[in-house]
Amino acid sequence: MTYTCPVCGFDELDEPAYNEFNDPSFEICSCCRFQFGDDDDVEIEEGLFMQREETHAMYRQAWIAKGTPIFMPEYYPKQFQLDGAVTKEHLIEQLKNIRIFEDQ
Repeated sequence: MTYTCPVCGFDELDEPAYNEFNDPSFEICSCCRFQFGDDDDVEIEEGLFMQREETHAMYRQAWIAKGTPIFMPEYYPKQFQLDGAVTKEHLIEQLKNIRIFEDQ
C-alpha cells in the first residue's frame, strides 16, 4: 500500500504523512522533498506555529515556482519526468490527488 503526499499529490509514499494520532511520519517525499514533521513545523512567532495545511500550501507554491524539481528522480516514474522535473501535464493530474486542479 502506498500513500499520497499532501503537498504535491505524489501517491507513492511508504507511510501516511500523519498517523491516526496526527503524528508525522518524518518521511521525505521523493517527489517534492517535503519532510513531514520537520518542514511543517513553522513557528510564526514564539510559541505560535503555522497550521499544517498552510505550510503545505506555502511549500507547494514555492516548489511549483522552482519548476517542480523531483527530489529523487530514481523513485519517480520516468515517463512523467522532463529534465529532472514533473511534466506539466502530470503535475496537473498529480495535484488532483489532493483536490487541486480538479475537473470542473
